[in-house]
Amino acid sequence: MAQIYFRHESLRKQQENLVKDAYSAIENEENLLAHAPVGLGKTDALLSPAVSYALENNKTVFFLTPKISQHRIALDVVRGLARKYGLDLRAVDLVGRRYSCIDPVLSEQDHEGFYQACERKRKREECHFFRNAKGYSRLEEAKADRLFKEVLKKYGCGMNHEDLVELGRQKEACPYEWMTKIAARSNVIIADYFHMMLPQIRDVLLSRLKKKISDSIIIVDEAHNLSRRVRDQLSVSTNSFFLRKLDKELRFLGMESHFYSKFNRWARKELGRAREKLVSRESFFEAISNEEYAPAELAEYLESCGEGFMEATGKRSFSLKFSRFLQRWADSRDTTPSVNILRKKRDSFFLSKKALDPSPATSKINSAHSAILTSGTLLPLEMHRDVLGLDAGNTQMKMYTSPFRKKNKLNIILEGFTTKYSRREPGEYKRMAAMLDKIVETTPGGTALFFPSYKVMDAVLSFMNSRNLLVQRERMKPSEIGDLLKSFRKKGALCAVQGGSLSEGVDFCQGEIKTAVVVGVALDEMSLEVESLIDHYDTKFGRGWDYGYLYPAVIKAIQAGGRAIRKETDRAVVVYMDERFRWKNYSPLLPKDERFVSAPDPLPYLENFWEE
Repeated sequence: MAQIYFRHESLRKQQENLVKDAYSAIENEENLLAHAPVGLGKTDALLSPAVSYALENNKTVFFLTPKISQHRIALDVVRGLARKYGLDLRAVDLVGRRYSCIDPVLSEQDHEGFYQACERKRKREECHFFRNAKGYSRLEEAKADRLFKEVLKKYGCGMNHEDLVELGRQKEACPYEWMTKIAARSNVIIADYFHMMLPQIRDVLLSRLKKKISDSIIIVDEAHNLSRRVRDQLSVSTNSFFLRKLDKELRFLGMESHFYSKFNRWARKELGRAREKLVSRESFFEAISNEEYAPAELAEYLESCGEGFMEATGKRSFSLKFSRFLQRWADSRDTTPSVNILRKKRDSFFLSKKALDPSPATSKINSAHSAILTSGTLLPLEMHRDVLGLDAGNTQMKMYTSPFRKKNKLNIILEGFTTKYSRREPGEYKRMAAMLDKIVETTPGGTALFFPSYKVMDAVLSFMNSRNLLVQRERMKPSEIGDLLKSFRKKGALCAVQGGSLSEGVDFCQGEIKTAVVVGVALDEMSLEVESLIDHYDTKFGRGWDYGYLYPAVIKAIQAGGRAIRKETDRAVVVYMDERFRWKNYSPLLPKDERFVSAPDPLPYLENFWEE
């Protein structure tokens, strides 16, 4: 094996095996699915062999994460390697054009409005920042190139995107144009999933960077999220509230519009007394167009209306958003398996095109030189391989044990409690609340309670007597989440939902959590979408119930429980408060190299653990 650059003095326990397996997969042009628990130092263990091989063999490393906030860790690894070994190495922290925009008006637009307005402004040669970064004429291009060379001298091995955006603000030049120019000259590109997983974005990006996927080494971090994230990106929806806003916008432009009333009339007729129903693309379109327009014509018409509205007001346009919805809704070229669902919630109607299968997009991974997908909750490995469409004959699957001492963590499966739908009633919630109060009282420090849903959380909390409960609410702003975490670090019990930002996206790296309680199993509420997902995976793999329903819920539970132990010195107890975790179709996914006990009362175990 060739020399592998590593920025630290020595490899951690278990890390060496991951480094060797990653390099072997890259060298042999294979894929690797790596179930690697927290504490292994996965970012170092994967980027080090990937960068070492890429430099020697003229390849590009794409490091993909689900959150922009995680880019900094990967960038630190690359900068550390370059500094230690004096490598000719460059990385780019790539974010979308919207997230790097410094135009004070454009940057306030929503997704569809921003990209439409940005493209129009560039085509009309009206963007001052684009002119300084790229130029509209040969003279301007030469001037922009001189400025970029100045930036490149300051850039060094790698610069955080926030710093590059600030530099763009100082120079009054588009940071995104700089990012893509730097990316074309980089060995490592740190980006979001969608940059390489969504075909319409990936193909344009690779063409612009003059890079080939066959010459790319792709690393996907937190890969347990990939399937759902891609399915969400491939889905599209609209609703009554939105169409009311659309009508108001079109009337502002002096046009008669009745999309809201047509949609509601059609929805009421389709649903009757049902709560939700599968519908056809044609029936919806016929209802709103009255055969006046073809789908493409109506989308084009609304697009022009949206442009006019934005130009007149500077505000985001609902016409543009609905135009994008129609294009996606009526796209006959889209072969992704999906279902069209109409549902009623309170007095509003919601229409969605839900993608069921990410593999038409994610299977492109097989065309890369090598791909490594990793997570601390990637079990069962076969499910992720199948669902993502990875080539079974060219994909290695490896499990790695936790480097932390077993005595530092105790897992307790609590008997006699459950959030099964048949037992969701006040008496069960009251029993749960009483036990949670005791657990909070017994824990010498912070307690985190992770519930299966906001509805169950509210029901249980209404019976709890513990003081200073810090509760996550739906659609909280990042600043509000930040304030909640600051309060938790001082004192209190954190109450959150499984699968939410606080149970997956946050590292409690100061030992804040002494006991984490996973309250119930976060199974999705049975719906047409869930039933369709189960049917699809049953037809494709014969594992619909597992792949589409059970396993994703258990993965959420393990992710939530994993918040308690983030570094070697942490000690914590994880209580799985649902007897179903003992069942044979749930238990195989639980960590196999950790201590587990089952008991109707966790308090003696908690007391003994903290007395050790």
